[in-house]
Amino acid sequence: MFYQECPAPPGLQPFVSGLWFVRAQPQARYEKILPGPEAHLILNLSDPYRLISPPDGSGGQKSSKGTEVSTGFYAGLQRSFLISENPDQLFNIGARLTPYGLAAFTGLPPSDFQNRVVNAESLLPGFSELRPHLVAAEPEQAFTALATFLKKQLRQGYQADSRTAQAVEILAQEDVEISVLAAGLGISTSTLERIMMRDCGITAKAYSDVCRFNRLVNQAASLPAGSVPGVELLHLADYYDQPHLIRAFRRFSGFTPTEYLQVVQSYGAAYATFVPMEDVIG
Repeated sequence: MFYQECPAPPGLQPFVSGLWFVRAQPQARYEKILPGPEAHLILNLSDPYRLISPPDGSGGQKSSKGTEVSTGFYAGLQRSFLISENPDQLFNIGARLTPYGLAAFTGLPPSDFQNRVVNAESLLPGFSELRPHLVAAEPEQAFTALATFLKKQLRQGYQADSRTAQAVEILAQEDVEISVLAAGLGISTSTLERIMMRDCGITAKAYSDVCRFNRLVNQAASLPAGSVPGVELLHLADYYDQPHLIRAFRRFSGFTPTEYLQVVQSYGAAYATFVPMEDVIG
């Protein structure tokens, strides 16, 4: 695998947190993509992907036959896992958007894109036109082209609500009661939930749950082989008991803690949130 990333240039901050470039042979035919604290804008330079609904129908795309994603796509904040059928070779460049980042580029409500993957052209016309210029590009060339394109798409004069930005930064780092967080920002809980929904398309509580799980799996993936999931994970987690932990794993990943550790430890911590799978299960 070849992977490189760089911070977003100042002109795109705080709406874009980073740019990335990947070229790799997939580890397995399928990949389970677990929820994370950011949205992604992706230019696919390889063959199309296919997104498949989980067998129980929760999260992600709804078609049992899958949804093809080809040139450019936007993956909004996800509250459940996605399953991707990989092409033979992976070759993508992308941008990580903060939860309120989409609002800097379009006036469409961010809530319309939660738990969805959509053609990027519907949000950023001209995005797919970058593809022919970047199929042979090196990372630095790709980063420059993507940053230049995104700067041109910024809504003139748009500024993020500082309260939303602070709430997102805090919740990404630690588990905080929403009422305590709101009080610290000098607003009511209802106001915090309202501005988070307006700017991010997700409530503060729901975003907190996603961030908590994301922190857990990134730590869990580094546990040594032979770790006892129930014991070891509760030491890492902000969940109050083992049943709560298991429910969260099922909800966000479709795995039990034991299943997750078995798979990830066989591939390595780099696959904490992009979990290889040979078959579409769970």
